[in-house]
Amino acid sequence: MDAVVDQVSHNQPMSIAEACAAAIACAPPLLPGETVRLVESAGRILAETFVARMASPPFTQSAMDGYALVAASGMSEGTRLKIVDRVPAGSCGQRLSAGEAARIFTGAPMPEGADAVVMQEHVERDDTSIVLTRRMTAGDNVRHQGEDIEPLEPLLKPGIRLDPRHVAMLAAQGAEIVAVRSRLRIAVFSTGDELQDVGAMLRGAAVYDSNRPMLLSLIGQAGHDAIDGGRAADSRSEIAERLRMLSERSDLVISTGGASVGEEDHSLVALRHAGGSGRVLKIALKPAKPAIVGRIGQAAYLGLPGNPVASLVSWLILGHAMVGALQGRPHRPHIGYPLPIAAGFARRPGRTEFVPARLVSNKGQEVRAEIIGKGGAAQLRPLALADGLAEIAAECGDLRPGDLIRFHPFSGAFQG
Repeated sequence: MDAVVDQVSHNQPMSIAEACAAAIACAPPLLPGETVRLVESAGRILAETFVARMASPPFTQSAMDGYALVAASGMSEGTRLKIVDRVPAGSCGQRLSAGEAARIFTGAPMPEGADAVVMQEHVERDDTSIVLTRRMTAGDNVRHQGEDIEPLEPLLKPGIRLDPRHVAMLAAQGAEIVAVRSRLRIAVFSTGDELQDVGAMLRGAAVYDSNRPMLLSLIGQAGHDAIDGGRAADSRSEIAERLRMLSERSDLVISTGGASVGEEDHSLVALRHAGGSGRVLKIALKPAKPAIVGRIGQAAYLGLPGNPVASLVSWLILGHAMVGALQGRPHRPHIGYPLPIAAGFARRPGRTEFVPARLVSNKGQEVRAEIIGKGGAAQLRPLALADGLAEIAAECGDLRPGDLIRFHPFSGAFQG
């Protein structure tokens, strides 16, 4: 990886894609892995290619409850067949000849000689025989061995986040143990003289720290090991010491507040003072225009804005990019879903904007995104009431009802 150069970006604001690239450059992949039981693998990152151990289906089987038969080149409606066997799932039947049928159930192996299954709804039956009520041809209602998966076929690539779909497929392959990446250790600390921990008495102009609990919850929800780094005062030396301490036991250190270059913004200088390197990113993004990316020791570093909505947006964009890079996953930015907005929204073009939004429908008809609040980066109530974030493209000015935005549901956005 190229060295991360200390700098503050004073030129034109960069695009979100450029900011993500800068963040990823500070987060080289971590290779350590471990093995876990299959039932504990959901949410973990696959560490190596999983190759099929067996065919799926493992044998040619019935796709329906019905009757196995020998259709050959075709069997006409009205054909009578003698019932000679019964084949439930988990057992094997006898060989069938022309003119014979076997009662068979979904998933049971096809008897030798049989090449089709007639659904039980498509026969008339007496005690010893069936009569077809429709024409049958070879292959009808049959799942052939290996039609889904062939042995030695690569099934899953490294870097995939396993979910219950993958668990089901791995279980069908007999995989009791799975190789996954080790959990990332992500530390979060807050900066600011005005902050107070939840549960303490507020005095003077103090406010409760909401960013750190939010980020620790997001990190834990995404399956990482969340490390609470506490609070640091607006002091370069105190922030530097916190950075040094947390970098020794974390893969990624996150701070909130002081991410710009103002008189009370100490994070970048503290990072350098602690022996790290980084840069302030001025992003064409609202909220969350400034952020810091860098490294300290063996850890990546991300400095987020202090306002809650800005901190959340920065985490969802830059934090997810860094986490994916550390896990060896290719970067896939959130694309969102195009939706019309329910009401107009005034704004100036120039920056991509993310605002809380909820889904509404007009008497059960078209679903629209209703923007909540006035877009303030410090407003938590709209965020709590929202179903997700509405993304408004940088080139858009004032929006009218029905104009399209991209909607990012919270249900999927928080998996970093």
